Amino acid sequence: MAAQEPLMNPARRPWSVALSEPESWISIAKWGAITGVGYFAFANLMNMLVNVLTGGQGNLTENLVFAIPACGGIFALVFALYTSGYLAAKERTHVAPGVLSTVFMLALAQVLGRIFTVQVQGAKPATTSTLGTAIVSLILALAFGLGIGYMGAFYGVKNKLKAVAKVR
Repeated sequence: MAAQEPLMNPARRPWSVALSEPESWISIAKWGAITGVGYFAFANLMNMLVNVLTGGQGNLTENLVFAIPACGGIFALVFALYTSGYLAAKERTHVAPGVLSTVFMLALAQVLGRIFTVQVQGAKPATTSTLGTAIVSLILALAFGLGIGYMGAFYGVKNKLKAVAKVR
């Protein structure tokens, strides 16, 4: 009786191999777009809720109850980053599509935000944005997004491998 060859773990293939598969790019675009549009819609609903609660005139610093929708928006961002990484990585059994799906989701949400955003009315802070602050904020946003997306991708692959192992 011939010895069985061990099954190759698909999560162990190099990133370049995983990203050379067309199915990986389809998964990146699909899950990045779904979670990006979902996050964008939810964040705008939270901004509308703030406008309704404050009557368009309130100041969030005077009554912190109105900050609850802002907390909901932050939670939605973390959830969307994690979910985009998780679903793409689980579908392709590799972390790379999950991380790139998160980057795609962030970029799509930023583009949609530039096109349309519900403005919260009230006192507007003075904007003194410089190129330096823009670069630092971009680096921080990417680091935050990549960290959460990688965590989601890691657990997506882990749960997929556990499910496959149970079947065998």
